[in-house]
Amino acid sequence: MNKLFATAASFMALTLPYTFAQTAFAQAEMIQPAMIQTSCHGTTISGIVRDSTLAVIPGASLTLDGARNETSGSDGRFRFACVGDGPHRLAGAAQGFAAHEIALSTPHTALIELTLKPEEVDATVEVDGSDGISTDPLSTGTSQTISGSQLQALADDPDDLLSELNQLAAAAGGNPSNTTISVDGFQDSASLPPKSSIAYIKVNPDQFSAEYREPPFEGGRVEIYTKPGQKTFHGALFATNSSPWENSRDPFSTTKASLGKQRYGFELTGPVRKTGSDFAMNLEHRSIDNFAVVNAVTLDSAGNTVSTITNVPTPQRLWVGLARLDWQFGQKNTFIASYSANQNHLANLGVGGNALAEAGYDSEKYDHMIHLSNITTASARLMHEARLSLRWNGENDLPASSAPSVQVSGAFTAGGATIGAKQLHRFITELDDDAILTTKQHTLKFGTQFFVYDDHDKLPTNFNGAYTFGGGTAPVLDANNQPIPGQTETITGIEQYRRAQLGLSGGSATAYQNVVGTPTVNFTQVMDAVFLQDDWNAGHGLHISGGVRYFIQNNPVLLGSITPRFGVLWSPTKKGTWTLHAHVGTFAGRYGDTDVSTVRQQDGVQRISSTIYNPVFNNPFLGATPIHSIRRFASGLGNGTWAAENIGGTRALPHGWNLSADYYIGRFWNQGRSPNINSPLDGSPTGPRPGAANLNVLEMRSDGQGRVNATFAGIEQHTLKHAQFFFGAVRVALVDDTDDSELNSPQSSTSNAGELAPRSNQPVWNLFGNGTFTFPQKIQLSADFTAGGDAHYNITTGFDNNGDGNFNDRPQYAAPGTPGAIPTPFGLLTASGGIGVLRRNQGVMPWTFGLDTNLQRAFSLTRNAKADHPQTLTVNLRSANVLNHTNVTTVGGVLGSPLFGVPNAANPGRRVEAGVRYTF
Repeated sequence: MNKLFATAASFMALTLPYTFAQTAFAQAEMIQPAMIQTSCHGTTISGIVRDSTLAVIPGASLTLDGARNETSGSDGRFRFACVGDGPHRLAGAAQGFAAHEIALSTPHTALIELTLKPEEVDATVEVDGSDGISTDPLSTGTSQTISGSQLQALADDPDDLLSELNQLAAAAGGNPSNTTISVDGFQDSASLPPKSSIAYIKVNPDQFSAEYREPPFEGGRVEIYTKPGQKTFHGALFATNSSPWENSRDPFSTTKASLGKQRYGFELTGPVRKTGSDFAMNLEHRSIDNFAVVNAVTLDSAGNTVSTITNVPTPQRLWVGLARLDWQFGQKNTFIASYSANQNHLANLGVGGNALAEAGYDSEKYDHMIHLSNITTASARLMHEARLSLRWNGENDLPASSAPSVQVSGAFTAGGATIGAKQLHRFITELDDDAILTTKQHTLKFGTQFFVYDDHDKLPTNFNGAYTFGGGTAPVLDANNQPIPGQTETITGIEQYRRAQLGLSGGSATAYQNVVGTPTVNFTQVMDAVFLQDDWNAGHGLHISGGVRYFIQNNPVLLGSITPRFGVLWSPTKKGTWTLHAHVGTFAGRYGDTDVSTVRQQDGVQRISSTIYNPVFNNPFLGATPIHSIRRFASGLGNGTWAAENIGGTRALPHGWNLSADYYIGRFWNQGRSPNINSPLDGSPTGPRPGAANLNVLEMRSDGQGRVNATFAGIEQHTLKHAQFFFGAVRVALVDDTDDSELNSPQSSTSNAGELAPRSNQPVWNLFGNGTFTFPQKIQLSADFTAGGDAHYNITTGFDNNGDGNFNDRPQYAAPGTPGAIPTPFGLLTASGGIGVLRRNQGVMPWTFGLDTNLQRAFSLTRNAKADHPQTLTVNLRSANVLNHTNVTTVGGVLGSPLFGVPNAANPGRRVEAGVRYTF
């Protein structure tokens, strides 16, 4: 019922623009000031630059009669004074858009609307040097607009493309994995559309605008805009191939696997009717043959430890398509409808590193979206846009085995995947409704962003049971494998598992966990945000922005999230060679459907979660006392809050060089995390507790906190004839006690010692750059570079020292001479009985480096350069990780385990593919 109501209400909202336009038109005409006339001879002409969706374009270059130049402001507006009477030519251009020229005559008192269409992403596009730092005066130096040749240089592989965009978004200081990917102005994160359908990409627009929820350092933002239809029929056929002989083996594999990739598809665009209606279609299929490398330590039949390295195929078969219709209802109303589909089959997920092939699972993922947009231009100063998204997405997973999982800390994972036959089915409704009112000096944008998440899941996690062998204290064995009375030692997980397999003393598993009940979890979550943003062109090179955002949600209920924002930019020179900006604002988080799903999954009623300590292997309930666990939201749960400030600027140097720098500082509090508030008081799982006996209560609370500062610097060159490039670097110093997860539990419920630490897997350093180089014979080389350094990982003991049900306990510092202490790069450590706890995420990952290149040449097949249907054949050679650098993704973090401190998994090595593209 909730889904039907939300959908009906959303469709009704799309009819509002027609009524709104008629009333707003009259009101807007009343407030429109008269055009200002100068004292010089002639008149003043002014106008506004928009894209094909009627969104304003700041920083566009305007040229009148090939002689006079102006730049559109943050509201997209421009002005030429003292224009003589008669015919004139007005040309406009902006990064990511094709140049456009119109004819006009003066006197001209009406506001001029200049519409720029996205630049064609084709090999024949000339490099205009517009790629690089954004010209939006209210954005920061980390902002980029990617189009044309720079967009062409990005990867075709969906995973590689997503990785490249995530790294570019991390320039603002966020974790690459937290990047929001939005499509065509919608707010919710979405799957990538076909690359061939993308017109241009905005990376990190002004996130201090009240329009956006997340702060820059919490996760970058990538906005993708798809191509509109064209007025004449055009299309393309394309194919790429990557064969095994072209590719390098995995860095941790001892043999070369049959790695390969094939991609093929088509594009078609053209008119639906003679004028005012166009369509665009894109469809492609990808067959990607990858391999996961298992790099584990296992046991042979005699109980001896052996190194196990093997390749496991992880093929991916992906269909992705998009169809878009643009329909003009008169001069003031445009309707845009699109349907996108992403169907992805993946095999042997979860395999690699320590995880053996039997622990993998196959996954069928799908994502279908209907986007409907209605744009109404009530007047030259007032625009209204309503957007409706209906999205069906989810996945169906099938494990390779239904046997109990066996997790030997720091050595291997075997048995069935703990996720079981999982099903995630979601229907997501998004309704955005906003209006833009422009006056001579102000651009006012206000609106609402409404979401309904309707989840129907089956979550049989741990229904198959899971044994953990974490090591710990055990009897010392003699030469005949008999225990020596009175003597104990600390053993590793693999030794504990060996003893279990051979029936020796000390061979009980550390713990056994399982869940019984019904796996079905259904719920509905509703969110809404309203915002108001004003950008004021105060004159004399001064721009001031201010706004406020209010957010509410149910399940859990959040009501108090009011977040004001403020920004200022000043260009002290008339030519704009210097621009200085500063921002300050507060931001509010949200509790997503994943949080709700996990809490409901462990409700203790429909699903009973149990942990048995020291179970008998293969008969865990024999004489056991189960410890139950539940999750719940704390009463009076507050919303996570951030406060952030930014200061920076850009310096335009001679010969097309630009320098930019930004500094961010932030503080956050009320962040979600989930401590066990009913931990045992004596460290024994069955010992006394503050509340009910033998019950772990993981309560999601808003008491997490942290701080951050980030420094960015970048350099750009955009005027050299044969080379344009951009390079930037950001250093992020971020610490918190949540590890960026509301589900994170501190190792102790009674002490926060060592919890305030860097986040796991988030690099301290991010380097990024891109360049395009033109050689003789129309050969073009594009390159995209990313690097990350000093990412952190956690060091644990592998077992539950304090009996609280969380196997995340960290080692302690050992005094000199402590028996069994282990020397490490972090000092002398012991699993227990030390003199101080090791801080969370003390391990540091090796640096990663990625250089992707694309070499291409376009051949014109049409002699008439002005033909309506020019034909071009383009050949290219693309390489991912051309340096073949070993980019480590996992380092052993279990103290004393065979792989402790040893890298055991990495991203793929060099991949090469050749492609051909025919356009007509």
